[in-house]
Amino acid sequence: MSNCSSASGGAEFAVAATVMQAVESQSLILYHSDLRGQWPHELAEALAARLPYAKRLEVRAHPGHAAATLAGIALALRALGCLGGGALTPGQLAFPQDGKPRLRSPGGADFSISHSGPWVGCAAVAQGRVGFDLEFGTAARLADWAAREAALKAVGAELAEARLIELSAAGAVCRGQRLYAQRLGLFAGAAACVMTSVPVAHVESRAWRLEELLAP
Repeated sequence: MSNCSSASGGAEFAVAATVMQAVESQSLILYHSDLRGQWPHELAEALAARLPYAKRLEVRAHPGHAAATLAGIALALRALGCLGGGALTPGQLAFPQDGKPRLRSPGGADFSISHSGPWVGCAAVAQGRVGFDLEFGTAARLADWAAREAALKAVGAELAEARLIELSAAGAVCRGQRLYAQRLGLFAGAAACVMTSVPVAHVESRAWRLEELLAP
């Protein structure tokens, strides 16, 4: 998997934000893809074969979700490779049963994957914690829920704690921890939000074509 280099067909933009806190800010990598493109079966099989054994079995046991799962993992590998300056392998990821995927090596970058409808994305940061949520649909309440779900993922909280989250225009407080929000309009017909424990000064967003995404 390649790192941050640009490719044709990718949609890129940067968003600069003024951070009013005396806290170090960072860049957020947000890679995403549209599952309505032609699915590259051979490339997907090759990626699945490289997953840790338990995750490989899980993907094969749920074929209806396999495309979203594999695309999400591929996006995570691309985003983490961008942050770390080098390619990662699926074996460097851990997939705990009761938590979000993470790097096996402690103390590294954090990432969060979400998919809903035709959209799948991954948010990654070099410092602190990140939670990302996508909710396909146009109901007004989905924006609120995407923010709450992103906050839960960022701190590793249970779904039952969603109602305890204090939301604001700037972010949220969950389990007493302040989080900073990036509410995203990238996904047509969907609400999306990223919550981070460290302020974000720059968002690097890129849309990946599926064949390009899953290529070695």
